[in-house]
Amino acid sequence: MTKKILLIIGILVVIGVALFLIFGSQPTGEGESRVGFSIREFLPFGKDTGTSTTTAIDVGSPTVSGLPTTETNGKIPRLRKISNEPVAGAVVFNTGTTSVVRFIEKGTGNVYEAKSDSLKIQRLTNTTIPKIIKAFWLPNGSGFLAQTLMVESEIIETNFVKLNKNNASTTAESLTPFSTTIGKLPTGIKEITTKPDSTKIFYYTINGSYSNWFVSNPDGTGSNLVMSHPLTEWLPNWISPNLVMMQNKSSSESAEYNYSFDVSNKILKKIGIGMVGFSSNPKVDGLFTLASSGGSFPQLFIVDNKNVTSKIIKANTLAEKCVWLKEKSLSVLCAVPNQIPNGNYPDVWYKGLVSTEDFITKIDIDNDIFYNTADLTSLSNQKIDVVDINISPDETHLIFRNKIDGYLWLLRIEE
Repeated sequence: MTKKILLIIGILVVIGVALFLIFGSQPTGEGESRVGFSIREFLPFGKDTGTSTTTAIDVGSPTVSGLPTTETNGKIPRLRKISNEPVAGAVVFNTGTTSVVRFIEKGTGNVYEAKSDSLKIQRLTNTTIPKIIKAFWLPNGSGFLAQTLMVESEIIETNFVKLNKNNASTTAESLTPFSTTIGKLPTGIKEITTKPDSTKIFYYTINGSYSNWFVSNPDGTGSNLVMSHPLTEWLPNWISPNLVMMQNKSSSESAEYNYSFDVSNKILKKIGIGMVGFSSNPKVDGLFTLASSGGSFPQLFIVDNKNVTSKIIKANTLAEKCVWLKEKSLSVLCAVPNQIPNGNYPDVWYKGLVSTEDFITKIDIDNDIFYNTADLTSLSNQKIDVVDINISPDETHLIFRNKIDGYLWLLRIEE
């Protein structure tokens, strides 16, 4: 009998403990908290999937996961990666003495902003534009043209995305500082360039065996056909109020040229000299062009467009890895590879068959002086192949993407 009583008591104790564990872990009411645990924690399949757990995020000032997002008392690194995903396009401009960078994630189309005086990365919009191939920013950062591929086709769609500053009450509702207005441009646009004052864009499409050149407002309205040309492969670059530089797309197999096109009088002129594997980077006045030839390795040149002469610069890099400086003497900042991998340039680089490991060099072209500005590998502890390089208007910061992974970097220029 005693054994039976003890067994019953034991069973009652086990049942009581089980009931306590199950019901003791339930919430006791709004605003109250209770320390405990649930027996569901010990079930073979883990926690009860009927209850979800979320982490609160302050989306009023969204940030890029994995990157520094808050102010610190430490010194801001001279070189820092400011994106955590591949970037479709970026722009840098100045607000006072601060360099401001805006960029678009390729995968989502979300816009982010970084500043030279802060480690914070802020998300500006929550508009989703998936799978952007390329984005062309207006120089003032007020909007961009996003190019995407239509589903199950090779047709390129282009949309202008305008950033609209939200007021305080709107921001509280939308949770981001900017909303967007999206306008659709014609399908099949091949290349785009923006006017330096952000008021117009230049683009071309292909119709049969001709390329048709257009000038319009950034949203595509007010479009005017300004030229039809039998060549269909161009790289346009709008460098001054009425001047668009047109470069033939380059190859290691043929000689290409630069042309100047005046959008006001619609005059197209061949300028400078032709080169095999040609890459060009014209100065804003159009008088000089930084150029590179291809072949077994790229060779940098300075071309006097007026006198049709050229001079070798003792640097082996592509002209598109350089930016012009505003100094009186002809000067540029270039990403120069530590070594040149074997191949026919620029084809092997464009196709991604080779990548380079670059350092930044300032070149005083007039005086043939070279200044070592930044060793990117030493500063980043990784290999950086510079592409889409750009400089802030006050020439204090460079931005560029790493061609290897598409991530965006910000470099402070120091004398």
